[in-house]
Amino acid sequence: MIWGENGSGKTAVLEAIHILSFGRSFRTHKQRDLIRNSDDALAIRGGFLTNRISDDVAAQVIRSSGQKIKLNGKILFGRKELLGRNNVVVLSPEEQSVTKGGPVERRQFFDKMFSVASPDYVDTLQTYSRGLKQRNAAIAQVKENRYPPEDLHSWDDQLVKTGQKLWLLRYGFILEFKNHLKEMIERYDNVIQFELSYADQAPSLESYKNEFKNSLKKDLALGRTTYGPHRDDISLIWDNRDLRNFGSQGEHKLSLVLLKLAEMSFIREKTGTHPTLLLDDLFAKLDLERSKKIVSLLQGLESETGEPVQTIVTTTDLLNVEQSGLLKGEKETKTYHLER
Repeated sequence: MIWGENGSGKTAVLEAIHILSFGRSFRTHKQRDLIRNSDDALAIRGGFLTNRISDDVAAQVIRSSGQKIKLNGKILFGRKELLGRNNVVVLSPEEQSVTKGGPVERRQFFDKMFSVASPDYVDTLQTYSRGLKQRNAAIAQVKENRYPPEDLHSWDDQLVKTGQKLWLLRYGFILEFKNHLKEMIERYDNVIQFELSYADQAPSLESYKNEFKNSLKKDLALGRTTYGPHRDDISLIWDNRDLRNFGSQGEHKLSLVLLKLAEMSFIREKTGTHPTLLLDDLFAKLDLERSKKIVSLLQGLESETGEPVQTIVTTTDLLNVEQSGLLKGEKETKTYHLER
């Protein structure tokens, strides 16, 4: 438990752990934004112990040259080697865009989770993303009359093949994730009606090719590829209403908590190890009753797995945390106070 007033650096601790686990911040995609205005660089170093295997991870961000990551003294040339190795699940106000934002934010949430759980998924996603950029660049060339439209066909077959594989993987993982979410909802309160809305099935290769062909005129008009898994929307439904448009603040916060606990359960099943939970300002916008239910759910998960789940919680209100019951029980708890 890390507590202190706003601006004392609580979230920065969680951000540092996330960077060492995932290779980037959960608050910004621009790593240089993490450097203080008065400095030219930052450095982070930390140790992980997973299944009796210890890792020393170091990250350095230099304003002039970007980020470097070392794993046990070896320089990594990408984040992929970190994925799935020392997993964390973060619940932060910045993550609320998963429920409040558009399709992009939800796709990013699921893509990140599935990439951590499956090397095949991250490889397919990266291959598709590269092919998509190349085709979009070719579309721009055609629009400028530098190349004939027929030249686009050389990009189409490979992109369709990779896109269909990505769709099949995503569809299968979302079906599995739905089961984990359903389990978390039942453990929290089985009266709640909260679910994901997604396509009934992944498109066949033939239907994908047909849709791709039919969208060519639209692609050329808009200057980008308009059909494929990069356009997916996974909707969130609360009490038969679209959560994004009709959810209250409390419903948004509770739905994010349930999604994150389901993410933790999904990653544990796929990797065989429990992620560390990073809970930033967990009890904000939640009443005491809901806070107690969430704590009960967390503690129940720990006892059922037979092993402790390392959980790092930040808060501005230690009294609220004590009332929720989070600091009670037999498990080891340490409390740290940060000051500005």
